[in-house]
Amino acid sequence: MASGNTLLILHPFAASLVSTAANFPQFHTIGGANGTSAEVIPVLAFDGAGADETCDWYCVLPRNYAGGGLTCTFYWSSSSTDGDVVWQAAIRRVNDQGEDLDTTDHAYAYNLAAATTVPATQGHVDYVPITFTDGADMDSLAAGEYFIFRVMRDSGDAGDTEATDAYLHMIEIRET
Repeated sequence: MASGNTLLILHPFAASLVSTAANFPQFHTIGGANGTSAEVIPVLAFDGAGADETCDWYCVLPRNYAGGGLTCTFYWSSSSTDGDVVWQAAIRRVNDQGEDLDTTDHAYAYNLAAATTVPATQGHVDYVPITFTDGADMDSLAAGEYFIFRVMRDSGDAGDTEATDAYLHMIEIRET
């Protein structure tokens, strides 16, 4: 596959919002004010004010992945017009007959985006990339393998100063 081609799109409906170890975002919708013609847009609402929240997507890396690394673009907006948000992402490879998922406790190694300023106009969507180089940075994930993609809003980070919800619309995963 050529560099820059889309491999996966992760939508709010496909996220796992169940966790025994962490807080998780709430499924939410946002929409315009056009009455019957307004869209109702599904988002994940990640809280601000120090409450780190995580969610997971369960995926298979497409077989046409050529080993160039991954760029994961977060499409998000805010319920505020002030402050910064810190997004993090991690990849957990689930290799063929490699571990017992009933008993393992995986330590996720997060890559993060620099603190990103909330759009100046409420409801505007911002695009923020997080990159993974091929190999250990993406848990040695290979084409055709099962993996867990974990996302966290690190509102406990000193760089995350936006105190209200950050709305995650989707994530695009492209080959770098």
